[in-house]
Amino acid sequence: MKNAILFMMLFFLAVEVAAQNEAETFLPLAPKPVRTDLPIVYFDADNRLLMKAFYPEYYSSDYLIAREIRWVNRNDSSFIAVWDSLKYDILGLITDYSGIAWQENSIRIGLMKYLRTNLLYDPPCFPLEGIRRDNYIEATPTGMHQLFDLIKLLAGRNLMQYELPGNENDPISLHPLMEKSAFRFDVLALTLAMACAEQIIPPDSLEEITRSASWKRHNPGWDIYQNHFRFSWVLTPEEPLLFYLSREPYDSPLVGLTRVPRPSRRDIAAQDSRKLIKMSAGGGRLGFSVAKTPTGLLEVIDVDSLGMAYASGLMPGDLIKRVNGEIVRNARDLMGKILDKLDTEGIYMIIVREGRENGLLFIPYEEQY
Repeated sequence: MKNAILFMMLFFLAVEVAAQNEAETFLPLAPKPVRTDLPIVYFDADNRLLMKAFYPEYYSSDYLIAREIRWVNRNDSSFIAVWDSLKYDILGLITDYSGIAWQENSIRIGLMKYLRTNLLYDPPCFPLEGIRRDNYIEATPTGMHQLFDLIKLLAGRNLMQYELPGNENDPISLHPLMEKSAFRFDVLALTLAMACAEQIIPPDSLEEITRSASWKRHNPGWDIYQNHFRFSWVLTPEEPLLFYLSREPYDSPLVGLTRVPRPSRRDIAAQDSRKLIKMSAGGGRLGFSVAKTPTGLLEVIDVDSLGMAYASGLMPGDLIKRVNGEIVRNARDLMGKILDKLDTEGIYMIIVREGRENGLLFIPYEEQY
């Protein structure tokens, strides 16, 4: 009798455990809520116009361009796989830590084999193989470092939501720290990217990235971030970047610290002795003035805040190196190259700012967004 009772107890206990295991095994998990406030990011390898603009000598034929596009399509699978696994986390963190709502429903990032810099905010571009300059090629970062650069690109793109039509007079868009320079806008993008990367990239890997020579070379504002932003602007969803930026006075010490260094009196005197040539290309829509420098490059002297050049990010002091991939010989040549493409393909201008090359895209307002 005791054996029968013991057998029955063991039987019911086994049935109860089995039922519990079955419930744990087959009970569906609650799905993650789908966020509708995030843009769709897609990558495109077909960037023929930009490839020609950056490297006119290298891409001298359509065959060479097609070959490079095929290379990108063959070698982007691991990059895309990492993005697909982390995209919602990355975009969600950027949105929460910036406090800036996305106005773009989709973002097209041009994947290129070579680029003249490690990333480009506008138009968004990203190199897979190398940073190719006129006389050398620097291998692009891989692994976690590559992932961080992508996070920084998207962080910068998020900050640029204030440049979309309708936001021109917003106090945030007019804030001096939003000025396109290595010590202002780029540092804000870096501040946002670091806050997000700390939630995704392991600490030891992140430290290894920021100690590398490549990192310091492509992030000249790193010391400013370390000394003035890292421990003062501690981003959280409750106090995002927008919280700090909106409370930073236009004339604060931080704004003064990040100002582009003024030219010396000797440079100003030399500038005054040069003949300024007012640009009125495209019916005056561009609105900037240039002067020839001893190096042969054209220097931007003045930018009209109501013109297309200002809206596209051109700043006084920029040196114009190429327009749509072609070297500019003088102001007349510059005007001709601008008028030739302004209303059709648009203009892609390579400029030198604070010793670094940058790309600016000029397209008619009605085609920008």
